[in-house]
Amino acid sequence: MKKYMRHILFCLSLIILGLTPIKAQNFSVTGTVINAETGAAVEFANIGVEGTYLGTASDLNGNFEIILSQAIIDKFVSVSAVGYKAKRFSVKDWEGQEGLIIQLAPTNYGISEVNVAAKSKVGYGIIKTASNLISENYTSKPFTLSAYFLNSKSGVKKEALVKISDNKGYGERSFTESFQNRNFKIVQNNVTKEALLLKDGLTLTEELINADIVRSPGNILSIETINEFDVNEEDDEVIDGEKVWVISYKCKNPSIQNTGDAECIAYSGTIFIAQDNNAIIKNTIKVVRQGKFRHGVNFSNPEETKEELKYDIETSYKLNEGKYIIHSIKLNQEYKGVKEAAWLKVVDILPLDKSITSRQYFNNTKKDADFWNSFKRP
Repeated sequence: MKKYMRHILFCLSLIILGLTPIKAQNFSVTGTVINAETGAAVEFANIGVEGTYLGTASDLNGNFEIILSQAIIDKFVSVSAVGYKAKRFSVKDWEGQEGLIIQLAPTNYGISEVNVAAKSKVGYGIIKTASNLISENYTSKPFTLSAYFLNSKSGVKKEALVKISDNKGYGERSFTESFQNRNFKIVQNNVTKEALLLKDGLTLTEELINADIVRSPGNILSIETINEFDVNEEDDEVIDGEKVWVISYKCKNPSIQNTGDAECIAYSGTIFIAQDNNAIIKNTIKVVRQGKFRHGVNFSNPEETKEELKYDIETSYKLNEGKYIIHSIKLNQEYKGVKEAAWLKVVDILPLDKSITSRQYFNNTKKDADFWNSFKRP
C-alpha cells in the first residue's frame, strides 16, 4: 500500500511540475553608447526590447545595464537616440556580453543641411563615421578569396585565377598588419605570350589588393590624416538599390601617410557611402606618382623611377552573409605613353587557406588548358 501511495505521489509531482512554468534564466548586459563620428558618449539613449516593456536608458556617460531573459532570446534590442540612426541587435547575440561598445551614426553631423557652405564639414563627419564602423560593417573573420584576374598591355592579355588569403579579416588598419596578414598566389594561369623578362611577368596583384582602402591604411579613411584632404559632399546616388552619399576629396600635400604612396605627386578621389549603415560601397582614386613601381615592389632599373606614372583605381564592396567584403578592383595606368589595364573580380569566398603564406609577384604558374576550357569567366 505504501509503495502504491508513493507511486501516486510521484505521478502527481510530475503533473504539478509539468503545469508549473519554469522560471526563465535572466542575464545582465552592460555597455556604452557612443557617437560613431567623435567617440563621445551618447546620453539618454533608449535601449529596449522590441515588442515588450523591457528597456533602459544610457546615463550621462553613455553607460547602461539591462536585464534580459532566455524567454525573449529570439527578440531584438533597439538602441536609439535623437539625432542618431537607430541600431538593432539580437538578444541572442547579447547573451553573456559585458562592456559592449555601441556606435551610433549621427544623422545631422552637428550641421543644418540647409547650410550649403557647410557641406564639406558634413562630408568629414560621414567619412569619420564610416571609418569608425568598419569593424561592424565588414567581416572580421579570416577568409580566402578566389578571384579572376585579367591584365591587358600592348595587345597582350594575361588571365589568372588568384587566391588571396587574409588571416584576420577587416580589423586593425596598419601598414604592417595589412601586409603580414594578407597573402596571395596564382593557382591557374592563362597567357597569350610567355613572359621572358622578370618585369614582364609581374601580375599587378600587389597594386590591386593595396587599393582595398577599407583593409589598408594611407587613404581617405585614415582619420589621423583626414584633415589633410579637401572634402566636398556631392549629390546623392543609388548603387544596387542602396542610397549613398557621394563625397569627393583631394589631398593637399600627398605623402605615404595619407596616400599609401611615398612618391605620390597628386591624389584625388570619390567615395560612396551607404546612408543606411555608413558602409563604404565604392571608392575611386586618380593618382600621379614619380616612378613606375608602387608599394616597394621594384624589379626595374633606376631609369624607370624618373618618369611619371598616372593611374586610376575603382574599388567596390558587396555584402556576404551580412558583412561587406571586397568585390572588384579595376586599375588603368599609363607610363611613358604605354597604357595598361588590370581587373580583379572575386568569384568565390572560401574558408582561410593556411597554405598561402607569401605573395607571388611573378606569374610562372603552368597553364592548365582543361581548366580554362571549362572555366566560366565573370
